[in-house]
Amino acid sequence: MAYRSAPLIDDLIWRTPLVSRDNSLADSLRDAIAEQREYLLDFTRFNEAYPSQALTLGEWSTGTELRSLLACYSNHIYRDNLDKPRENKPLISLWAQWYIGLMVPPLLLALFTQRTALDVSPEHFHVEFHETGRAAKFWIDVYQDRTATALPPEARIDTLITRALIPVVEALEATGDINGKLIWSNTGYLINWCFGEMKALLGDEKVDALRRRCFFEKQLADGSDNPLWRTVVPRDGLLVRRTCCQRYRLPDVQQCGDCTLK
Repeated sequence: MAYRSAPLIDDLIWRTPLVSRDNSLADSLRDAIAEQREYLLDFTRFNEAYPSQALTLGEWSTGTELRSLLACYSNHIYRDNLDKPRENKPLISLWAQWYIGLMVPPLLLALFTQRTALDVSPEHFHVEFHETGRAAKFWIDVYQDRTATALPPEARIDTLITRALIPVVEALEATGDINGKLIWSNTGYLINWCFGEMKALLGDEKVDALRRRCFFEKQLADGSDNPLWRTVVPRDGLLVRRTCCQRYRLPDVQQCGDCTLK
């Protein structure tokens, strides 16, 4: 009997988290986001039970699941243009804008408003997808990232890039239908916009330091290439995106107001 139970005990040990979720950090994050941008809590949940259909990146990025989500989104986008040839590149670009556009703003507030850094590793995220196939809501299990907690905000941005963003971009690039550089261009534009929104909170000096770190340093602290390098560039006193996101190629989807093609 003892021999037969040993594997079960080992399995339970490995499957049980060694570190408990941080409820105090979760509460602090909710309070901070409610004070700064309450609407972000409409699609971001901390330490709450996620629905059974919500998926981790490891689950939705499998070939079958991702193909199903993109096919659903394609059917939605082309629903009134069934005879029009379908283009996967702009479709995935827009799908990624939904996913990263919902995920990043609350994570930036989490990393920059709290002494304790949130662990943004993808295994702590469950995503609920809309009936059209695009991301709709994020359910985040809150754990402390002890390494990032000791870092200043400019360095914490590297954690966001390497742990939260690179796995998503690589999963979408693996479809073979889009170059990751286009997704990074869209992401740089989003992050730069977020920095502008956070000036009142962080101050001009800190935001300028974050922009330098994000967009004008070729390498991250670990020596790897910075995928956000020059995704936005100075023009007429402003930082603007370098490349078009391609969404205009989709039916009934308008160009961005500051599209590079205008």
